[in-house]
Amino acid sequence: MRPNRPFGHVRPPTAEQLQEYSARHHFDLDEELAAQLVPVVAEMVTAFDLIDELPQPPQPPTPYTDRDIGREPTGDEDPFNAFIRFCRVEGATEGPLSDLTAAIKDCIAIAGMPTTNGSRMLPTVIATEDAVVVERLLAAGATIVGKTNLEDMAMGIGEGSVYGPALNPNNPAHGTGGSSSGSGAAVAAGMVDFALGVDEAGSIRIPAAWCGLVGMKATHGLVPSYGLTYMDHTLDHIGPITRGVELNARVLEVLAGADWRDPQWVRNLPEPENYGSALGEGVSGLRFAVVEESLEPNGATPDVIAAFNQGLAALESAGATIERVSVPLWTAAWPIQSGVMAFNARAMADSAGVGYFHKGRVDVSTAVTTAAQSRTTHKDLAILSRLMLVIAEHLRDEYLGIHYAKAQNLRLELGKQIDAVLQDRAALLTPTTPTVANELLSGRQDTMSMIPRMTGNAILNTCPLDLTGHPALTVPTGAGEKGLPVGLQVIGRHFEESTLYRTGAVIEAAGLWELAAEPSAPVLR
Repeated sequence: MRPNRPFGHVRPPTAEQLQEYSARHHFDLDEELAAQLVPVVAEMVTAFDLIDELPQPPQPPTPYTDRDIGREPTGDEDPFNAFIRFCRVEGATEGPLSDLTAAIKDCIAIAGMPTTNGSRMLPTVIATEDAVVVERLLAAGATIVGKTNLEDMAMGIGEGSVYGPALNPNNPAHGTGGSSSGSGAAVAAGMVDFALGVDEAGSIRIPAAWCGLVGMKATHGLVPSYGLTYMDHTLDHIGPITRGVELNARVLEVLAGADWRDPQWVRNLPEPENYGSALGEGVSGLRFAVVEESLEPNGATPDVIAAFNQGLAALESAGATIERVSVPLWTAAWPIQSGVMAFNARAMADSAGVGYFHKGRVDVSTAVTTAAQSRTTHKDLAILSRLMLVIAEHLRDEYLGIHYAKAQNLRLELGKQIDAVLQDRAALLTPTTPTVANELLSGRQDTMSMIPRMTGNAILNTCPLDLTGHPALTVPTGAGEKGLPVGLQVIGRHFEESTLYRTGAVIEAAGLWELAAEPSAPVLR
């Protein structure tokens, strides 16, 4: 079989197949007409053979080819189960991130290495290209030392990885949140200088908050996503998790900016800023607002509210004014996101993880491998992913998919509501999560008891911003129950990340939370 024909020539459908496909789409095709259409369709599908005949555009070269693809760590080397793979890829000898080590969530491609997405479904998908963000980190001088643990198919908040849960370095009886669970653990334990996470409903900000770290979900489209194992092109955000605000801003400056391969390409994308340039400007004279719905009825616990109020007090002491505003659709964000994500997840499953309606480049080799494996490994799909697909199928068959249309309109309305309250304010403020980190369950749990814990209420204040694309930064704002960290979320206007870092620096300077000075696990160098 020729390499550019991984599944052979395109065989035209038989009359029986035409009838079957027609029935799936709710129209009838009788035997006589089906037979008449066979030669017509056979001629039409020759176009797809021509696609196979045409040479694929050349793959961009992969720089920094001296790579140690590494191995799985042992327990002693990785006491918090932060990593799926240790590796080593050295970047440029000079740059803004030189002498810094990075860990990459294992749904982001590093050429020559598997991209597991935390799943049994994709164990042999070997990336042939670096993700754009990986290219940029290496060009900036970073050294990549590992791929981090994550929830199965990047769905869940800390207990669903097939590699076992990542443990919270602040208290190993608790999780780190998810789905970027290992990225949070690796940075909090001091194993690496920073890590990349991916956020679809809070998956950067939740682990950062629960581990006492700084996490940025930038404006949708600011950071290129090419090379990511996508969940939903309209929701996915790649971003940095760090121990401090200054480094987070420095990493974002490296990551940000347009790339021709990006399926999330934004017309007239602003040039990346020096996001750290305003860190010392303070917040005197700035107006902020607390989103009322982020406290009630979203279930913020008293300890979280107390720590959150400490952060507010720090801003007020620095000269800021803080008001309260209502965003009526805030508490409906997760149902709205479910309506969008279920149908887009179905589209991803139907297209070997490529998705539709975008103009970005596709790694065909990865798509072919994924498509071939999916025919035999869908039984290994994460339970939440399976539920999402069957729910989308049910809604499409029974209700013609109209809930997707309604969810899209509600999504836009939520964005308008947030824009309206931001119009004359520097940023909005919420607790990042309503509670501190979950305590991990001991022993093997049955699937039914685990499903509610895979989402819970942790996402209630984070998922609204994935829907609308607004930038959101979490910074530690003190300790809650059992001394576990609490995060304060700062939300800004699109492409105004500098304001968020400026605000975060004031909260950080108040000294409300201190990470352990010494690493609590072996440092990767």
